[in-house]
Amino acid sequence: MDGEKNAKRITAIIPAYNEERDIAGVLRELSSYDRFQEVIVVDDGSSDATAQIAATFPVRVIHHENNRGKGAAMQSGVDAADAEIIFFCDADMRGLSHAMLDDILRPVLAGETDMVIAMRNWRMYYAGFVLSILPILGGQRALTRALWQKVPHKYRERFMVETALNFYARYWGNGFQYKVVAGLKQTIKEKKYGLWKGLRARLRMAGEVVVVQVRLQFAEVPRNVKTGRIAFTNALGALSGALLGAIILFASYTGPAIFVRELFAQELLEDPDAPLINLLLHLATNTGVDLIAYLGVTLIIVNVFFAFLNLKNLRYLAYRPSPVQRIH
Repeated sequence: MDGEKNAKRITAIIPAYNEERDIAGVLRELSSYDRFQEVIVVDDGSSDATAQIAATFPVRVIHHENNRGKGAAMQSGVDAADAEIIFFCDADMRGLSHAMLDDILRPVLAGETDMVIAMRNWRMYYAGFVLSILPILGGQRALTRALWQKVPHKYRERFMVETALNFYARYWGNGFQYKVVAGLKQTIKEKKYGLWKGLRARLRMAGEVVVVQVRLQFAEVPRNVKTGRIAFTNALGALSGALLGAIILFASYTGPAIFVRELFAQELLEDPDAPLINLLLHLATNTGVDLIAYLGVTLIIVNVFFAFLNLKNLRYLAYRPSPVQRIH
């Protein structure tokens, strides 16, 4: 990264809530990366030593008296920063390196896109493609400040903000990219909070994401040809998700445990005790085929619904604005 790209200021922002176990490793990498003008930790009402650990590094620490959620923590960080480029990072990441940061930041600094989202593997991308109602919400993302400002305040709450950033970059900005970063790891909620508490947190997050996705599709989609093209891609992804539901429905009658082991073979190799995957294996082994079949049917119904939401926007492929609309 050189030339005028280097002239752009970059601030790293880490929203953190009870992350005393992992935050030191994250700050060790980010605080020693010379491309960052500043590193800001937003302690979102932690009850552990998160803030005290952060204070031992050359970073700025902002405190919330109470836990206000990830979106509010991200907003506090942006308000405190004056950089043109923002890099958000979860406080529980492992395996970060300066080379990874270079790869994530480069397309945004070059003006190729408004945002880059780091992924641990391509499977996440394909999962997001066929489960279109649940977009990929990587906490590690570089974006322009201008993109953040395009997102209305009503969508900058909790986990809605990451969904909204994806949406506004895609429909109202210069798009976004996914980048696979090998070696990047994260402590999953089920391991951090315990299986059932973590699973409840995951389901609550998924619920928020689905709700905001539907709200955005109904209320915020622009009327232009670009929308028509995106709608076609989204509909294709949703129909692929419906096909996955049909495959799961088929697998429920042909050996669900074998299906789960094959699907998560790499993850089980890296962590044989992964709680969420082992829960799925337990359910696949001990639950009747009816429950697995219901999962397949649910995927079919949800994805067909999302395909319908997008198919109605295909009419914009031939959209021609009126003279009055062109003025605006």
